[in-house]
Amino acid sequence: MAFFPTSQSEVQAWLQRFHNVNDSLDISGLASIYTKDAKVQFGNMPLMEGLDALRNVLSTTWARLEMMHHEIESFDLVDNKIYQPCHVTWRVKNDPEKENITVPAFAFIQLVTSGEDKGLISRAAFYMDGGPLAAALQRSS
Repeated sequence: MAFFPTSQSEVQAWLQRFHNVNDSLDISGLASIYTKDAKVQFGNMPLMEGLDALRNVLSTTWARLEMMHHEIESFDLVDNKIYQPCHVTWRVKNDPEKENITVPAFAFIQLVTSGEDKGLISRAAFYMDGGPLAAALQRSS
């Protein structure tokens, strides 16, 4: 990312780029938003340590998605930490119900403030109810 956001407009632009990378469902873009040794946790799932672990987990799920979209509700930047509630919408490939699944979510994102990884995520935690997505993934199997 090469820059550390400081103003409200910069944080919003940073978040939009972050969500665009995720919503593309292309794991090759993850290196543009996470450090190589990033620690990432989704709710109660085990902590993922490193970009390769994150790619392995996300590639399996993202391959089964037709679409993912994040809608930013609000955000705050405190020091090098972004706190951001949003809504996430998914559509699963081959879902017989063709349902758009939308759930509220919350993100905690810690950014690197200097050096070559400036503006990249070193640690993140994402909280949402994955049950509706899991049900659609099960239906589409």
